[in-house]
Parts: sequence; C-alpha cells; structure tokens
Amino acid sequence: MIETKGPATKTAASRKEDNTFNGTRKLIRPHLSLIERKRDPVHVEDPLTHANIDGYSTLEASHAEAFYFQKQMQQQTEMLVVMDDGEELRGIIQWYDKGAIKLLVGRNRVLIYKNGIKYLFKASEAYPAGNIMK
Repeated sequence: MIETKGPATKTAASRKEDNTFNGTRKLIRPHLSLIERKRDPVHVEDPLTHANIDGYSTLEASHAEAFYFQKQMQQQTEMLVVMDDGEELRGIIQWYDKGAIKLLVGRNRVLIYKNGIKYLFKASEAYPAGNIMK
C-alpha cells in the first residue's frame, strides 16, 4: 500500500480544525443618514412611513411611552384619545408600536396613527366632578 503525505490526505482531526471558527463575528450594518431616508420620493405620501419622514428618532431615550402604554394595557384602563381635529375616542388600548395604537372602542377595533393624536389620558380623569360636559 502506498502512503501519500501532503495536502491531499488530511486526517479527520485536521479537517475538523479547519471547519471551526475561533474568533468572534461582528455584524456590520451601514449607517443610513436621516437625509437619505427623508428624500425617498416613492414613500413621501405613504402614511405607513410618515413617522420616518418627519425625522422621528429611532432611539428611545427613556422608554416612558412604552412603559405607560404597557401599564394601561395590563390594567385595561379606559382611555380618552383626542385627535388633532377634536374628535374624541374612548376605549381600551389593545396594542401599540412606534407609529400607531389599536384601541378597542365598544366592539370595534380602531387603528390610530400616533401623529394624528393631539393628546390622550385616562377616561376617569377626563372631567373633574361637577364639570361634566356633554
């Protein structure tokens, strides 16, 4: 039997060593400037990307909004949402994300874009006792 040595005949142990990666891997993502995202002519009027066009920061510093929504969802607090045009909606927050909230109004579910909300608060705090408006 002829034995050959060299790169053509590697042992199983040396092949196993070649397949392992001992270093750390780093994910590299390119940084897209805010200007490049704003000048996208296709999505300028698209309401789903409206939050990004306004220069909406993708970083949340305090997470206070997320904490507030999560607390109201867990307690199923009835909320009063006042829209920019003055329309008022009373309901329970079922879901939220960066650009919208889903409100359960009676038996209907309403998706509301956050950029259309003037303000929102607990319905129990809407009007002080004695000053009830109809």
